Amino acid sequence: MKKSKLLTVVSILVIIFSCLGLLANLALMATSGTMESYLSDYGYNIAMPTTADYAISIVFGIIQLIAGIMGVMYRSKKSVLIIGALYCLTILVNVIMSCVTIGFSFTYVFSFILPILYMWGWYQSE
Repeated sequence: MKKSKLLTVVSILVIIFSCLGLLANLALMATSGTMESYLSDYGYNIAMPTTADYAISIVFGIIQLIAGIMGVMYRSKKSVLIIGALYCLTILVNVIMSCVTIGFSFTYVFSFILPILYMWGWYQSE
C-alpha cells in the first residue's frame, strides 16, 4: 500500500492541532475557577464551560488525535476511511453546536479545510 504525501502532511498537522487543543482544554479546566472569579470581579458576565462541554471537547480532541496517528501510520485504507469519516463528523457536529449556541460565522468554513484535505489524501492513496 502506498499513501499519499498529502495524507501524511495533513495527518501531522492534525496531530499538532489536536495536541494543542487538548493542552488548551486541560489548561482551561485547571484555571476555570480562577478565571470565573476574575471575570466576575471585573464585571464580565460570561458563562464558563460546563463539565459536559469539557468532556465533549476532550472526546473530539482524542478522535482528531487518533485520526492523525492513523493517517500517518496508514495500516489499511478501510481503517483510515472509517476514522477519517468520524473525524469529519466530529468537525461537522462541532460547527453545528457552535452555530446553535453562538450563531453562524463565516470563519466556521475554515474548520472544514483539514478534514477535506485529509479525505482527499486518503482518496489519493493506493
